[in-house]
Amino acid sequence: MKKIKIKNIVVRRLRPDADLLEELNTLAQKENISLGLISGIGALKSAALGIFLAEENRYETREFAGELEICHLSGNISLKDKKPFVHAHIMISDRHGRAWGGHLLPGCPIFVAEVVILALEGSKKERLPQPELSGLSLWPLEDDG
Repeated sequence: MKKIKIKNIVVRRLRPDADLLEELNTLAQKENISLGLISGIGALKSAALGIFLAEENRYETREFAGELEICHLSGNISLKDKKPFVHAHIMISDRHGRAWGGHLLPGCPIFVAEVVILALEGSKKERLPQPELSGLSLWPLEDDG
């Protein structure tokens, strides 16, 4: 089994009005994190979430307006095209307690966001197109024997 260790822990409050996904990618690149885990909470001014429709080979985007709570943000950082790349999912709720979740897409302006990133060291993960899975860029399967 390949060993992976915690290299560093990055704890940040992200800039208000910035796009959440863009800020996470910028932070990963600035901190030179090529392997990591993301967790976060906060609130958004609006949101765009995606659900992958495998039969149609596309993401369906759902947009939400108004004040939204980030109930849960989780994801990972790996390499794509030789650069740090954030893949995250998010669960949001509105003022009535209705909740939605999905793939974090551009279009999520931050009201407030606090994130913790575990920067890892060890075996690197690089996203590569997987033709058998609609061409999605995923980590290759590994046999740790």
